Amino acid sequence: MQSPSFLPNSVIDTLRWASSLFSLESASTSGSSFIPRIIKWTVILVLVLNVKSWPGVWHVRVLMPLLKHRLSGLLNRRGDGHEWWTSVSPVGRSIFPTQDGSDKGALVVLKCRATLDDCDWNGHLSNSSYAKNLDPARMNMLLSWFPAFFNDGGMAALGAAHYQFIREIPINKHYEIRLSIEAWEDKWVYCIAKFVSHSKQKTQLKRNESSNTSVNARLIPAISTPATPLITETPTPAECVNINTQDVTALDASRVDKELTSTSTSKPALQTHDVDGALLHCVAVSAICFKYGRITVPPNVVLATSGYSFTEPGDKSNWLNAKRLRERGREAMAEFFRGGWKTEDNKFWETGPKVEAERVRRLVELRKLTEGMNGLRV
Repeated sequence: MQSPSFLPNSVIDTLRWASSLFSLESASTSGSSFIPRIIKWTVILVLVLNVKSWPGVWHVRVLMPLLKHRLSGLLNRRGDGHEWWTSVSPVGRSIFPTQDGSDKGALVVLKCRATLDDCDWNGHLSNSSYAKNLDPARMNMLLSWFPAFFNDGGMAALGAAHYQFIREIPINKHYEIRLSIEAWEDKWVYCIAKFVSHSKQKTQLKRNESSNTSVNARLIPAISTPATPLITETPTPAECVNINTQDVTALDASRVDKELTSTSTSKPALQTHDVDGALLHCVAVSAICFKYGRITVPPNVVLATSGYSFTEPGDKSNWLNAKRLRERGREAMAEFFRGGWKTEDNKFWETGPKVEAERVRRLVELRKLTEGMNGLRV
């Protein structure tokens, strides 16, 4: 077997060994027996079943979205490339999903399967495989949401990742990774990844159960007691009770009942399914910041220059304003991301009232997570 000279010797030796497994000559030799043949095919079967864990496969999966993006640009970009960049950018898209469902917002879906090499000895997707498979999903997400920013010379850095495992994913099960933007602040943009799966027979049933969760969400039933003070009605010879001096408030059992009821009803019901009825297995929160060199770029600046609308869905004004900035040249765009945005007169990246209100509402819950994690370092 002739191998290219530019390959490393270890790779050449591996290819020769693999080719020998399929060699008819080695299989027909007089020294070959049934047991060595079983061993050979067992080795081949193990390699095939663990193909996603081969050396370099993870890198190929992560870099494949970038290679497809570059190849698409080489084949389809014409002239200055503005039309092509407009076609691959989220121009006029809403960041958050609209109530009428006309715009799903910033959403990327990656379909996966729980293969043998990704599962543990219990036959479920290993906890480490959630992070392993989320890496290529993040790359696909970043190139789908912010292609123009990366073309300008920017980059994204992962600052934190938090996982909550809800339900196991069985081996060989098809599942989806759904990524969306939950909120952002001065430095970080928080992306939510939901690992979900579909059940053809039970999807409608689970959807109905999820819609009725708020009604049956109380796990501890309320204790029903009379709303009257516990006062001894008739004093006995051994016990003399003075009603005037009795602490009625302390003996009022209805106060305990109110506390238990308010505690049980104040907690919102935890979702077990996504909005479309898909079964929820895991929720991951990724904190990402944008960099231009060593300078941090605010998320709202990156979102606006990438084409997202901060007012109503379909508003392309942010993309047109960003186009005028890019017409100044790459050096001027670099200065803009390094801090020139602070002195710009047209601050088109400021969010509208509706988007800002939704951002703040979502950020309240996320800050509980980040503040809790930061509290562990104090």
